Amino acid sequence: MSRVILKGRGQITIPAKIRKHLRLGTGDLLRIEVSRGRIVLIPLQVVERAGEGEQGRSSGEGQAG
Repeated sequence: MSRVILKGRGQITIPAKIRKHLRLGTGDLLRIEVSRGRIVLIPLQVVERAGEGEQGRSSGEGQAG
C-alpha cells in the first residue's frame, strides 16, 4: 500500500511503482469514479479514428465547396 498527498489544486502523484506496473505514462488518460466511498482510477485506452493523427490534413479537405 502507498500513501499520496493531496496537493493544493486537488493533484496527487501516482507512485512510480504503480505507474510502471500499469504501464502508465505522461499524457495517459484515466477515468475517475467514486465507489463505496473510495476513489477509483481506471486507465483508458484511446483508439484513434481513421484519418486522425495524419499530418497535413485539414478539416475541409475532400469536401465539395
